[in-house]
Order: sequence, then C-alpha cells, then structure tokens
Amino acid sequence: MEFLKKYLAQIIWTVSVLCEIFLVGAVMYLDLLPTKLLVVAILIAVLIAVLNAMLLLSRVRKVKGKKNTWKRSVGYVLSAVIAFVSIFGSAYVLKAKSTINSVTETSDIVATLGVYVLADNDAEEIKDTKDYNFGYLGTYTEERNEYAIEELNKELSTTISANEEANIYELAESLYSGSEDAIILDEAFVSVLTEVEESDEQSEDSGDEEDSSSSIDVTKYTGFETETKLLYEINIYATEEDDEEEKDISKDTFVIYISGSDTRSNTLSTARSDVNILAEVNPTTHEVLLLNTPRDYYIPNPAGGGAKDKLTHCGIYGIDNSMEALDQLYDIDVDYYVQINFTGFKNLIDSIGGITVESEYTFTSYIYGGTYHYTEGSNTLNGAEALAFARERYEVPGGDETRGKHQMAVIQAVIDKVSSSTTILSNYSDMMSSLEGMFVTSFTGDEISTLVKMQLDEGVSWDIHTFAVSGTGGKSTTYSNPSQKSYVMYPNEDMVAYAQKIVDKVEAGEDLTDEDVTYTAE
Repeated sequence: MEFLKKYLAQIIWTVSVLCEIFLVGAVMYLDLLPTKLLVVAILIAVLIAVLNAMLLLSRVRKVKGKKNTWKRSVGYVLSAVIAFVSIFGSAYVLKAKSTINSVTETSDIVATLGVYVLADNDAEEIKDTKDYNFGYLGTYTEERNEYAIEELNKELSTTISANEEANIYELAESLYSGSEDAIILDEAFVSVLTEVEESDEQSEDSGDEEDSSSSIDVTKYTGFETETKLLYEINIYATEEDDEEEKDISKDTFVIYISGSDTRSNTLSTARSDVNILAEVNPTTHEVLLLNTPRDYYIPNPAGGGAKDKLTHCGIYGIDNSMEALDQLYDIDVDYYVQINFTGFKNLIDSIGGITVESEYTFTSYIYGGTYHYTEGSNTLNGAEALAFARERYEVPGGDETRGKHQMAVIQAVIDKVSSSTTILSNYSDMMSSLEGMFVTSFTGDEISTLVKMQLDEGVSWDIHTFAVSGTGGKSTTYSNPSQKSYVMYPNEDMVAYAQKIVDKVEAGEDLTDEDVTYTAE
C-alpha cells in the first residue's frame, strides 16, 4: 500500500504514456497521414506527455502549512483524458484499418454455380441427386460448365446426365416442368429470373422489357428463390494471369470502373451492373473525367466470345468481364474497379454528412416506396434522397440518360465532399465502416493510403468533368438471352469515338473545358 501511495503518480503517468504510444502506433499502422502531419502528431503527443509529467511528478510543496496538490490533481485528470482518448482513438483507427483490409481483399472466387431443385423435392443433400437428370445453361461459359459437371461427377462418384438448355428461362422451365430433376445455374443469374423488367409502356423509354411476342412467360419465375432450394454450390476460381505493370497512382494517370451492383441487400454479390461509369484520373493535373455508359448499350460480351449483349448483363459474368467490355468499347485500359451496391451507396453519403447536387429539373420521385422532391438548382441530400435522385428515370425528361447524368453528379458531389481534409480525417472510419460488406475494390490498402496521404498533403481541389455517350433504342436478342428480343441501345459510334478523344486528353495532361465535354453531331 505504501509503495502504491508513494509511486501512484509515476504509475499513472507511465500508463498514460503507454496509451499515447499505442495510439501513435495505431495511426502509423493505418498509414494515412503524410509525413509532415505524422511528425506534428508525434510532437503534440510528446508535449502532452511532458506537460503531464510536470504536473504529476512535481514535488508537493506546503503553502501556509497545507499541501499544494492542485498540479497533481490536474495531472490525474489529464492522465484520465489521455487514456480515454488514446484507447477509443486506437479502437477507431484499428476499425478503419480492418475495414480497409476487408474491402481490398478481393476473393479468388469469380462465380458460384448452384445446384437447384424444386422446393418440394425429396433431396436434402447433393448425394441424394446421384441418379438425377441435370440441366445447364448452354450460353454460359463452356469452361465453367465443364468444371461444374466434373466437380459433380467427383462428388457423386458417377457420371451425371447433363442436358444443355438454350437460355435461362428454358432452363428454369425444364426444372418447373419436371423434364430435369435439378439444374446448374450461376447464382448471379437468379436476379435475371426474379426481377422482371418493366411493362411495355415503360420499355419504350427505359428499355428493360423483354419482347412481348415471345412464347415464354418471364413472370412465371419471379418466385424462383422460394419455389426452389439450393442444394450445393460450386465455386469458380480466377486463373492466374501475368502481373501487369504497377502504376504510381500519385503520378500516373489511371482509370477506375465504378460499378453499381444491381442488388439492394446488405451484402455485395455478382450481379447485373446497373451503374457503369469510368473515371479517368490524372493525379498530376488533378483532372477527373467521369464517363457514363448506358446500362442497355448493345456491345460485345467478352464472356460470349464477342456476341452482342447488354452492358448490364456483362456484370453477371463477373466485374472483370464488365471491365473488359468497356476496355474494348473505348480502346482503353481500365486499371481498377470500385463496386458498391445501392445500400452501401446510401450509407456512404450519410457517413459524410450528405451532399449537394445540382438538378436540371424540378421533379418528385416515388422510388423505393418513398416520396422525394427535388427543385431545379441546388439540392442538399441525405443518403436516401441521393439514392432516389441517382436511380429515378421515369419522373424526369430523358429517362435513363438523365439518370446517368444524375449518377455522375452524385459521384462528383461525393468526390468534392471527401476531398476536404476535414471530411477525410473526421469521417474516415465512419465512411469505411458504412461500406463494409457492400463495397469492394481492386485498389490495395497501400494504394488507398497513397491517395489519402496525397490529398491531405496537397489539399487540392479536383477539376471534375462529366460526359455520357448515347445511342438509339431498339430490340435485339442478346448473348445472355438469345431466344428473346430485349430492349437495347445501339451505340452512337461517333459519340464513342469522341469520348475516346477526351479520355486521351486527360491522359495527355491537357485541361478539359466545358466545350470539350459538349458533343455536337456533325
């Protein structure tokens, strides 16, 4: 007891210093602060420790016969504050680091094929399907189909009966009608079966409805998830590729594919890409070009060996497939991707305190069961309002083209907000936590750190321009659904060529003007 009483001040000071050291170590581990800010932070920590030592470790003197303990009392309070701030600050920082790791650790799994049977089927495990007839999608990647069948043969110790179906609807019908006992289907295709596109009246503007002249009733399979059960999953893994030349993203121009996954749950999965925006970034000139490509653009699908498909369908074969499709369309190299679903999009905007966007029109959106009103001019939006603004296409002139412009306006507003040093430092952990499980990127943790440190160090504002290609609506069969005609948008090749020119300007370090991003047909 005497020992504790004698050395209490020294013990408390030592504990507070250890807490400070742990916090500094956590900040260094996070690796977001540029060197000059890190040095300042360390100096502040040292000065606080010295000040606390002067208060706690000073000799207690008597004044008019009484012990003068105010310094030590202040030191005890300061030590408690230091320990509290250090412990909670360290937890905050380590949480941010954990989230960075989770969103940058991309899986080697590029697709998951499920074995489905009807919900009332007696089979409970994959071993119960040994004598079943299986159906599979003929238009799906041949190598993946072969791999799945081989895996089932191994699992069941037999050679299964596997029959090819022409499209996903005929595959589903083979299961529903009983001509096949089980089917093998990429789980990403389930959304195509269950989320029926809009009516013919809307499809003239938005272009999502399948051809009504078809003999297939596509609404029959909207309950697929509840009317079937998933017995078994087969993961398809990425093949090793040659390492590409690394870029210094603080100096070299790079292209990011921003993909809005067509899912609304709290998890991210392979699905149709409803948002397809390329961001050409020149970190030297601080120039950014956002290039929007309509979801219904009718372009070659790499997964189909170049067969034409909607751009949105490319996403169900994996995000790399969408990147390759855009590579070919614009003759550029897409370096990174950022994929986010709609729930994560809303959470991100809430985590940074909302955004301000400019609207060309006054309109009201009733999307997702809410009512959201926007006025011509400036609008300050929370996450739900921003999501509706970016998703609405029926209540605004121009339909899907206006929606694409709104999506780029929202992205621009987010960049403007987070490029503020104050926003990055005060909201970083909340930003990252809001996206956990709903956001993935091919950026490494080190590359994210490089970008954040560059922004904090230089504090620059980015010159952001937007451009959207367009085309002509029509109906055609697609690689993903070759037996039916779907609404598609035939690309305006002149606009695509013009987009390539302004992308080249950014890469060459030229400053874009408003005139540069205004297309005039010749």
